[in-house]
Amino acid sequence: MSNQRTLFLIAGEPSGDTRGAELIRALKKEDPSLRFEGLGGSKMRAEGMKLLFDLPSLAAIGFGDVIRQYSRIRQIFYQAIHHVKQTKPAAIILIDYPGFNLRFAKKMKKEIPVLYYISPQIWAWGMRRMAVIKRFVTRMLVLFKFEEKMYQDAGMPVTWVGHPLVESVKTDQSKADLRRTLDLEVWEKVVALLPGSRETEVRRILPVVLESAVQISQKHPDFRFLLSETSNVSKSIYEDILKPYKTSLKLICLQDRMHDILFASDAAIVASGTATLETALTLIPFVIVYKTAWSTYTLGKRLIRIPFIGMVNIIGGHKIISEFIQHDAVPENIANEICMILENEDIRMRILEQLKEVKEKLGPPGAPARAAQAILACLNRS
Repeated sequence: MSNQRTLFLIAGEPSGDTRGAELIRALKKEDPSLRFEGLGGSKMRAEGMKLLFDLPSLAAIGFGDVIRQYSRIRQIFYQAIHHVKQTKPAAIILIDYPGFNLRFAKKMKKEIPVLYYISPQIWAWGMRRMAVIKRFVTRMLVLFKFEEKMYQDAGMPVTWVGHPLVESVKTDQSKADLRRTLDLEVWEKVVALLPGSRETEVRRILPVVLESAVQISQKHPDFRFLLSETSNVSKSIYEDILKPYKTSLKLICLQDRMHDILFASDAAIVASGTATLETALTLIPFVIVYKTAWSTYTLGKRLIRIPFIGMVNIIGGHKIISEFIQHDAVPENIANEICMILENEDIRMRILEQLKEVKEKLGPPGAPARAAQAILACLNRS
């Protein structure tokens, strides 16, 4: 007998935990009688989900990370399968995290409706996962318009809901007011530094970002820098990496205030990931930087089918933002690009116009509400 008022959600990464919390909030607004349980993080728990395991705390970004966590993730996987088969929720809602979630969908064999919110990037990795999705997923809820067409062409039920970042990336203060709170002058040039949200990312990328900032400072000693730190990463890790730069950079470090940092800045150096879209939505020019384990990079290079890794460039269909990946992540080159953007008004304005076009393609505000409505409509049909 299905538990008609319970939804089982799975989010395996910090960004998925955020999207899952937004979705739960929207679902409760549509139907307050719903109950939620599953795998997620602290944000989903704060919205009232009964948390079986904190899966985002085990988040892995490379194949080496996956191998190290494999036994624990496997244990969680099978305990969650057992729980779902015992409790029979009304539906399973998978959020991104395809390596785990598509296997989970396979195990369900469509015994319970499976809705997938935030599509796997099959347009980047090849279409081999489409067959699995068509066989084991009831409906896709996608963020990008081009994904809707891709699934429609494949004969897969799909709903385009738009991107939830459109309504979450915002500030209540003007740029001038934000700068005053940060003890920055309105006339100063400010560069945001966003080195990622996971410990492994910060360890690999922050040194490159800081070296780039040093090179910028050598050309423009008056430039200021805002470093976005996250509470997901131990403060001591930032402090260890920052020690050599304390005297060479005009640097302000802020924890969990990424949007304020971006809205207060003139340009940014951003680790590849969700933060690149968040930066684009603030309409400031930026560059994308990324470094990962060489094993991950080598395998990814062989598998990825598209010329860009930054979603801004993928959505735009051409290079809007420069990408400095792996061996190309050279501080001198990164610094030169930022300086060129801030020194050349024509280049800066061209990038801003293209970012505005990308922003329009992400859809209007209200993506979590539209996703919640699509989920409830699917449940009513089943």
